[in-house]
Amino acid sequence: MCNPYAYAAFQFGSSYMQYNQAKAKAKMTNDAAYATAERTRNEAIYTDISLQKKKSVEYDKTAAEKFKLALEEKKKKGTAKVMLFERGTQGNVFDTVINDISRNKGVAFNIVDQNYENAIISIEDSRLAYNRQFTNQILSLPMASKPNFALYALDAAANSSAMFMNTSAPSTPDAGKSINFNPDGST
Repeated sequence: MCNPYAYAAFQFGSSYMQYNQAKAKAKMTNDAAYATAERTRNEAIYTDISLQKKKSVEYDKTAAEKFKLALEEKKKKGTAKVMLFERGTQGNVFDTVINDISRNKGVAFNIVDQNYENAIISIEDSRLAYNRQFTNQILSLPMASKPNFALYALDAAANSSAMFMNTSAPSTPDAGKSINFNPDGST
């Protein structure tokens, strides 16, 4: 039969080792989660910066299109004025042609502005979607809580107590004494 004291020492030592292993595993899991979260945060930052740059590219593209439209309008107005002066056309017809050219530029500007607004809305929606995606990735990372040594010690104590109970002889009354089963002490 095993010595109950040695068994108890073995149980507490074993529980302590299990506790250390569980603590190391929790630390490893948390360290991996922190590293993954950091990489995900960096990716989110880079994605957001690229989307912001995309907005500035859209702004520059819109400004270039408007500049091109303004140049075309000036060329068309100049050409129309020269042609109308050569023909000797003046008055309402002249004003109508010049104003038509200006209205066409205004319509083209509105289309360019609408396209710009749609592109910006799309980029902002993408930013929100990426933000949710990265947040969900970070929040879904596995995290482990630090184990409690009390549970391991309680398990070792229970096993050791069971061993002590199994190895100790039961106490029996003396053969000469009578056993009193009444709680009040009467026989």
